[in-house]
Amino acid sequence: MNRILLDKTRRDLRRRLPQFAAVGVTVLIGVLLFVSSYDAYRNLGSSYEHTYSRMHFADLTASGGDPAEVAAAAGAERGVSEVATRTQARVPVRFGKDELLGRVAGLPAGAQPAVNKVDVTEGHYPKRGDSRGVLVERHTAKTFGLAPGDTAKVFDGKRWRAVTVRGVADSPEYLWPALSRQQVVGDPHNFAVVFAPQSSLRSLTGSAPATSQTLVRLSGGARDDGGAAEERIAERMRAAGATEVQPRSEHPSHSALDGDLEGFSQLSVAFPVLFLSAAAVAAYVLITRLVLSERKVIAMFLAAGVPRATVARHYLGHGVLAGTAGAVLGVALGAAVTPAMTHAYTAEIGIPYTLVEHRPAVLATGALFGVLVGLVGGAAPAWATTRTAPAEALRGDGGTMSPPGRWSRALARARRLPLTLRLSLRELGRSRRRTVASMVGSVLALVLVLTSAGMAGSMKAATDVQFGEVQREDATVTADPRARDPRPALRGIDGVEAVEAVATAQVTARNGDRSYSTALTGYDRRTSMHGFRTPDGGERRLPGDGAVLAGKGAAERLGLSTGDHVTLRAADGREERVRLAGLVDEPMGSALYATRTTVEEATGASSTGYALRFAKGADAPDPDRLRRDATAVEGVVAYADSRAVARQIDRYMALFWVFVGVMMLLGGVLALTVVYVTMSVNVAERTAELATLRASGVSLRRIAALLAAENLTATLLALPAGLAAGFAAAWQFLRSFDSDMLSLELEIGWPVVLGACLAVAGASLLSQIPAVRAVRRLDIAAVVRERAG
Repeated sequence: MNRILLDKTRRDLRRRLPQFAAVGVTVLIGVLLFVSSYDAYRNLGSSYEHTYSRMHFADLTASGGDPAEVAAAAGAERGVSEVATRTQARVPVRFGKDELLGRVAGLPAGAQPAVNKVDVTEGHYPKRGDSRGVLVERHTAKTFGLAPGDTAKVFDGKRWRAVTVRGVADSPEYLWPALSRQQVVGDPHNFAVVFAPQSSLRSLTGSAPATSQTLVRLSGGARDDGGAAEERIAERMRAAGATEVQPRSEHPSHSALDGDLEGFSQLSVAFPVLFLSAAAVAAYVLITRLVLSERKVIAMFLAAGVPRATVARHYLGHGVLAGTAGAVLGVALGAAVTPAMTHAYTAEIGIPYTLVEHRPAVLATGALFGVLVGLVGGAAPAWATTRTAPAEALRGDGGTMSPPGRWSRALARARRLPLTLRLSLRELGRSRRRTVASMVGSVLALVLVLTSAGMAGSMKAATDVQFGEVQREDATVTADPRARDPRPALRGIDGVEAVEAVATAQVTARNGDRSYSTALTGYDRRTSMHGFRTPDGGERRLPGDGAVLAGKGAAERLGLSTGDHVTLRAADGREERVRLAGLVDEPMGSALYATRTTVEEATGASSTGYALRFAKGADAPDPDRLRRDATAVEGVVAYADSRAVARQIDRYMALFWVFVGVMMLLGGVLALTVVYVTMSVNVAERTAELATLRASGVSLRRIAALLAAENLTATLLALPAGLAAGFAAAWQFLRSFDSDMLSLELEIGWPVVLGACLAVAGASLLSQIPAVRAVRRLDIAAVVRERAG
């Protein structure tokens, strides 16, 4: 009997090879996506950690206080493996004709630091006694075209001092070149990192404000205790005089990469699950049809004494075979694709050390997914075989459609409706399971498309808000505080429409035991350079002196509400208590805003920054002309192009839209697979009916229209549910990205929605092709003989 059932299985697979292949291919895609993306996600995380471990990335970075005292306090705590100190300053730097505010960080001369090592990829590490030699960070070198031997200049507050590039280096602090948590994505020409020997850093930066830092690396046990050791050591350093202690989780570069990794992890599971769900639906429809069409065969097996469990396992095996075959191929292809995907991702980001592993658990899980798809899809119809009464099954063909019900009789009386539409609606009601299966395929496809498109559309909308309603300046310049007021000269530049002084300082905001490091920016009370959007969608002005506005993310982190007071601590240690006058809602970053007077009194910062707004189209012919003209003004030492950030984001979004296009294509494939299988089953179930129509002289075109109308009706009925599920899934996915650095509102434009609906409808129409071919190949005489018998 086992041999007979095995032969029968081979015959069934041959007879329905296209349908079983469709199920297998859908499983293959799902498993391939899971294995390759999930393993790549794990590899990416391992690569980050391996890089951090090799380069001794700090677990805690303390700023302020006497570095010797803070280091001694940290070193005395258990769980601390390494401690290092350094000085860091933000000063104007010049590379060729480019002037910008750069970050100069100290390194031990002639030897790597104990914490936050650098990996010199070109040139060599500065030697002892080399007072002019520096290293430049890899992203900086790439942006400005720097190589060992090139000359750069650093402004020490009085004059430009020349330095020589000795090497190009990777740093664990700048795997992602983020200036701060509020500026994760920035203009590459507005952010540069230079590493200079600690012994010469003070002379290079001159009178510029410098920050003493203490870098702490924890032992493995302390790092894995849930944060208890981290918090204990941080409190000890604050008690020793540190004004701010930043854990690794709050570091701008690590936060950006960790958020990206979190999104990757969700994609690596969510999208494969959609494909595997579709495969389970298709398997269910296919095996249900097989069981219904073979009720007489099943009855004969049961009447001959074959155990019901054996018959059930036989039909269940069809789904398991299709799922397992797809899973095995998916695992093999996924394992082959994983290294390329991992290297492509780490190369794009620039991770120095890439780890590629094939995890047996992931491969086994991928294979198990295929088996589960077959089990889930085949369980219900296989179980139905155990409830078949042999005598009842042998009396008639259980594979035919059920008799007309009230719905069918009502449609028969609706004479005003076209015949094709009435027949289509009748078939939808007569085989509800098949109709629901078709609808589920369309719903899953829409979820896949709208989730990916929602991310891209929402990011584009956030960019438009950030650089249209919030940041209204086109550029900012920084001037030497000793120079005369540059505003008249800046206003005289052709294309500059408005100039406004700005004061900016980095502060630590504190409320009780909570603290948050962010930028405090001061504008004129009636500024036109910045918009202040309220959480309810309105807009407000800056409050009077002594009060601030806070980004809602910062307020949440600090536990503040409007009207509360917060303490601001500047880099030089001075503190000022101010009132929170209101909240602002900005898509990117979470900063504090006040009048220039408030910023100057609270931090001691001077208004050395100037925001510029250009006339429309002023920079179109030559985008760099305004940069050259502005930096040529006497006293201007740095220039930042605000619109370059938007262009940088648009560049990333172009790649993401390619991803969305691929997802729309896969969504169409997903819908096509399910609809194709259900349509094939539809034709098989209605063989007698369709043959009768053909024998009666109904044209093939008319029959094709009937099937198309039925199929499209099911698809159209699924669209509302699919759109609702797609929007819900996209919204839930966006919520996983919410943080103080990024706040996205779901935006899916009607062109995307229309495109998704057309893609699903197109897949539905494509499924007609094999169905019509099957009708054309019907042997009418054979069908009549079978029915007569």
